[in-house]
Amino acid sequence: MNPPTDTHDRIDAAPGSGRETGEVSQLPPPSFPPPGTPSGPPTGEGRTGSGGPNDWDWDRIRDLAEQWFSPLLRPDGWRALGYLFVGMLTGFFFFGVMVGAAALVFGLSFIGVGLLLIGPFFALTGVFARAERAMASWVGVEIEARPLAPAGRFGIKSILDPERWRIVGYLAVNTVLASGLFAIGSFLYTLAFNVIFGGLAGSVFDTFPFNAVAGIVALAICAAALGGAPRVVVWVGMLKAQITSWFLGPDRLAQAERRVSVLADQRQDILDAVATERRRIERNLHDGVQQQLVAIGLDLGMAEQQLDRDPERARELIVNARQKVQGSIGELRQLGRGLHPAILEDRGIDAALSAVVSGAPIPIAVHVDDDLDLDTDVAETVYFCANEALANVLKHSSARAASVHVQRVAANVRVTVHDDGVGGADPTHGTGLAGIRARANAVDGSLAVNSPRGGPTTVVVELPRHVVRSSGSGDPVPAGGRSKEATDVRS
Repeated sequence: MNPPTDTHDRIDAAPGSGRETGEVSQLPPPSFPPPGTPSGPPTGEGRTGSGGPNDWDWDRIRDLAEQWFSPLLRPDGWRALGYLFVGMLTGFFFFGVMVGAAALVFGLSFIGVGLLLIGPFFALTGVFARAERAMASWVGVEIEARPLAPAGRFGIKSILDPERWRIVGYLAVNTVLASGLFAIGSFLYTLAFNVIFGGLAGSVFDTFPFNAVAGIVALAICAAALGGAPRVVVWVGMLKAQITSWFLGPDRLAQAERRVSVLADQRQDILDAVATERRRIERNLHDGVQQQLVAIGLDLGMAEQQLDRDPERARELIVNARQKVQGSIGELRQLGRGLHPAILEDRGIDAALSAVVSGAPIPIAVHVDDDLDLDTDVAETVYFCANEALANVLKHSSARAASVHVQRVAANVRVTVHDDGVGGADPTHGTGLAGIRARANAVDGSLAVNSPRGGPTTVVVELPRHVVRSSGSGDPVPAGGRSKEATDVRS
């Protein structure tokens, strides 16, 4: 037989079939599977129906198990459990000490001595309340102290303060509250422990003889309890902290009143800062640009008169006027840079502050962290405060060197301006530091000044990196916290 001349032969269909087959490939047939290979459809992802363990998606099962049991490895669950346990112990202890102290005060009141112990008694309950508020921070709940009325001399007025009696009521209720919440929060831990160590600790499953079904049910209950225990204890711990906050923390009305007072002070500071800035702009325009424009007009008028008689003199006057125009343009640019520097928006704080110190008569070092991540309002406040502080250094300190550091500190940004000048800076006098303080207060920031006589001077401004607006419910929300290093103004 001659070999085919084409890569494909056409095979005719059987007679009477009425059709014709297509071209058949001449490629060799596929090889047979090796002996021992099971026949049937291949197993894999597309197979449906029940099968053996190989049909299970073990990766999916492992992911679900990790997701369910991962809270056991997180510290928040164990902190919440410790908070509930310690809270139960301190609840009994605080209540016992309070009852003993109250009995002592009441017993000695018949001879008059107990009246002098009213103040110390409520002071003791205040210490217990501070401890309860501090323990709430273990689960991430910060509780501010509830405002109390003045105790008066010997603390006699304390007995008329309802807020102090509120603390006493909480310490009494907490004995039952803490015990009940600890029992609820630790129930799943206890259940899992009993299932695992049932033979030692006593288990509900001991009443039934062990068999495969009981073992599977016990393991399922244990797995569910171990995964759910951290979630439950965190929720119960947060519930206890919120109850503590309701008793010992300030109420929403008091918080709103304080916030309104703070906002009113900030509004007044902003108005004062705006008025000061407006007067500064008017003074700079009057004393600088306006005087130069008047001088330019005089030079041009004199040049016009000298144009025919003394062209060289007229040329000198025109050149002088042009130089004054260039100086006026520079002053206008400097004035605009103080209002809103374009370089701050285009290239950031580092470039803006470097431009400020580039023309300084003394060496000034600038260091700015890379990862500041500031809101626009905060970035402008940082620039203004640093610029104003440097202006005070150049005008009043007689310093030989200075430095500016802009650092990220947790949720805040800290601006530190240091110089080796004569010191003696007083935030209560002058407009420079007062303007810095007004700008800082406008974004819930703080100003600290350390400037002893003879120097050196350190000005620290700390601001929240992100200004938090009002909440959706309309309740005022503080813009940010403050660190302990810059909470007040120190002279």
